[in-house]
Amino acid sequence: MKIPDKVKLLFNRTSLIPFGTVDKTGMPNINVVFWKTILNDETILLIDNYMSTTKKNLSENNKVCLSFWDATTEEAYKIKGTATYYSEGATYEEGKKFIQLKKPDRIPKGVIEIKVDEIYIITPGPDAGKKLS
Repeated sequence: MKIPDKVKLLFNRTSLIPFGTVDKTGMPNINVVFWKTILNDETILLIDNYMSTTKKNLSENNKVCLSFWDATTEEAYKIKGTATYYSEGATYEEGKKFIQLKKPDRIPKGVIEIKVDEIYIITPGPDAGKKLS
């Protein structure tokens, strides 16, 4: 799914993104991600510097969810997607390049590529829960 510009704008303005995964038994896990970027209109990259449970969960279940909001305007979105974890290769190098522009000495443990499947409005009001098309 293509990420609309208004969603990209809020994603880029938000400093911390809650990132949810689930293990093979259905046990949920939430992590907070600071290093993130939109790679293209359909793909998000998250940088793994310290994740352990999240990485394990991704090897068992690649369906993920993240959300972000603006506390002042209450604009908010939820993205569901399919994730792939990389510790080498072209996608890993893309994520490494991104973080090293900001922290030149940082070598990420891995990079999580999320292909966006669905986006929902979670802003309070009549459109809350509405799926963007």
